Amino acid sequence: MKNLKSLTTWRLIVWAVLYISVFFYFSCGGDEEVEVAPTVQEAATFTVDATSREAWTYFSLAKGGVVEVADPANSMNWDLGFQRTTVKLNGGVSGPGKGRAIMLADVGFNEVKEAPASGYAADSEANLAIVAQSEKGWYIYTGPPSHWILPLENRVFVVQAADGTYAKLQFVGFYKDNASKTDGGYITFEYLHQPDGSRQF
Repeated sequence: MKNLKSLTTWRLIVWAVLYISVFFYFSCGGDEEVEVAPTVQEAATFTVDATSREAWTYFSLAKGGVVEVADPANSMNWDLGFQRTTVKLNGGVSGPGKGRAIMLADVGFNEVKEAPASGYAADSEANLAIVAQSEKGWYIYTGPPSHWILPLENRVFVVQAADGTYAKLQFVGFYKDNASKTDGGYITFEYLHQPDGSRQF
């Protein structure tokens, strides 16, 4: 009987040692470098009320919506400002951030997989990074008789947010009802923001 108890005790000890060894083996695997895949982001579409000819509407890429900004010239809480057809960035002469942009022509939104490494411009006294002129920026003005503002197709803007992260942006509408072209000043855009700081989309 004594031998049986002794054998049982040794078996328990052996199993306990094995269990602890396996536990430490897997828990200490942090010494190896594990390659983490970049987070896959989803594109979103947003409409901004930019109807005012005097006030600006501010948008935060990180928050994914419009934000109230009391002092835009000194605030890091916004990335894009909208007023009718004009778009400004939180950088250069417009704000204290790292905001800048580059325009990519003749390319579809889904074709832009990576933010360019160079070629960006910030808002300056002479020009905004996203130029507010027909055909030179995000839209074309048709002139009379319709006087429509139409987003240019296959034109994508890669922007750097106030915090230095990247996003790609494509304008898709200027009207509350884009089908009938009524109630102008409602800018609709599709965007994808990469919050991890990488240039991959």
